Amino acid sequence: MLTNKKMSKPHRIALLGILTAIILIQNFVPFLGNIPIPPLNPTIIHITVIVATLTMSTSDGIIIGTIWGLTRMIRAYTMPATPLDLLLWTNPMIALLPRMLIGLFTGLSYKLSHKLFPKKDKLALASASVVGSFTNTIFVLLFIYIFFGEPYAQAIDVDISNLAGALAIIVGTNGVAEAVAAAIIAPLVTIPLRKITYKK
Repeated sequence: MLTNKKMSKPHRIALLGILTAIILIQNFVPFLGNIPIPPLNPTIIHITVIVATLTMSTSDGIIIGTIWGLTRMIRAYTMPATPLDLLLWTNPMIALLPRMLIGLFTGLSYKLSHKLFPKKDKLALASASVVGSFTNTIFVLLFIYIFFGEPYAQAIDVDISNLAGALAIIVGTNGVAEAVAAAIIAPLVTIPLRKITYKK
């Protein structure tokens, strides 16, 4: 556990259920989890995965990330927001794996930051949140480039030779905005949630 405290099994199951419900709502209720700006949908859902990791554990963060990824695939099949949804978000390497890695890298970076700065937990939470956010952005775009570079370049009217630069711009705009949001929101939610979750 990231908090060095024990959580009862019923409490853990209940919290996982609540976070799963939040993920589902964010995925299926417009504007609560995604901002529909084609060809990609900038997301704030990653913050829920980050909060799960920092409040509970790395493995629980991976579980919530997996639920997000599977839900995103289902949504792409049933409620595609753009013509690219069926191409990109039905691929588990794009829709699923990066979401799972959010929990892994958030947990690892938090443990490292907390070890380096043991008396600055807020800093550790914020830095881990930034890492988790960029994990999602970078791996999603990397796998789009690897698996669907040419059709994606055609869809956004960019020459394939310039696609890497176009994706780098997305990292520098949407990616940075998502990371800043995560660095602010995730610690603000995690700190009181920990107090409620682990109070005696």
